[in-house]
Amino acid sequence: MSTGSDETQASNNENVKVFVPTSVEKEVQLLGSFKRSFEVHEFVSDNIIYYVSDPKQLLIKDSKSLNQKGYYKYFETCVIGNISPIGQYGPLGKYQNQITIREICA
Repeated sequence: MSTGSDETQASNNENVKVFVPTSVEKEVQLLGSFKRSFEVHEFVSDNIIYYVSDPKQLLIKDSKSLNQKGYYKYFETCVIGNISPIGQYGPLGKYQNQITIREICA
């Protein structure tokens, strides 16, 4: 069977980039500060900034118990959630880390 070319090209693997995830998703408990403002939805713990995924809106419910009304939020809290592998999260992919909130610590 002819491929339309008389030349054979050897495979060159020198330029192949191997993707190795730097971490796997894991559940953690973190103490830190939650901030929500325009295009900001982040949690900071131990100087690491996480984009927040909060599908059950647990942090918003927690903010109401602290009498924080309105859209803009900032408060200290403890969360349990899953940390995703390093990637590009949030608006324009500006966050390297993401935490998906599962529950608020007691």
